Amino acid sequence: MKKVLCVIYPNFSLYEITTLTSTLALSFDITIDYVAPEHSMVVSEDGLPCRATKTLDQIRIEDYSCVILPGMVNIGPALQDEKLISFLRSLNEQDILIAAISSAPILLAKAGLLNDTKFTGGIWQNFFDYFEFLPRENFQPKVLVQDKQIITAIGFAHQEFARKVIFGLGLAENTDNYFKEQNEYAKEDLIFTLSDEEFNQVKQSIENSL
Repeated sequence: MKKVLCVIYPNFSLYEITTLTSTLALSFDITIDYVAPEHSMVVSEDGLPCRATKTLDQIRIEDYSCVILPGMVNIGPALQDEKLISFLRSLNEQDILIAAISSAPILLAKAGLLNDTKFTGGIWQNFFDYFEFLPRENFQPKVLVQDKQIITAIGFAHQEFARKVIFGLGLAENTDNYFKEQNEYAKEDLIFTLSDEEFNQVKQSIENSL
């Protein structure tokens, strides 16, 4: 399968995407490239300094099956980054899954990708009058929305978001093995045992790292 692209920018939210990215990497062995408009350090909204593995002008979009866009509390820097918006605008011509959570759909709107697309997100209603490019008529007051190849979600729905992207990529028909959120848990739900073969692999991995 092709790789997955995760775009990072100032103030991006880690928790909104790590449910998805960790599952893609650890459960499906998918390579994720973290890219930014520039090589400079990018600081997440909770203060973690991050450095992208590539810049936007170093990638070939044909190498990717999905683009992930995390939300952010302060959208200003990303919204004013013309290199980022230009990249997103170019996705309109690509057959690729686009997954944007929380406030990230605002970036898609500025790039013109939501003009004919229903969407949701963690978006203050005031923004619909403030940003002329944000189409109020396409907004859906729902936790998660998929319209064509664009998946959008509210930030707290990061598990639903992860499930939908995994389904959208055709990786699994059932994700209950990866996300086990419940109101109550039986004892057997909380006891985990590996097979002898699996445990030998774990031990080998530990020994190789010593």
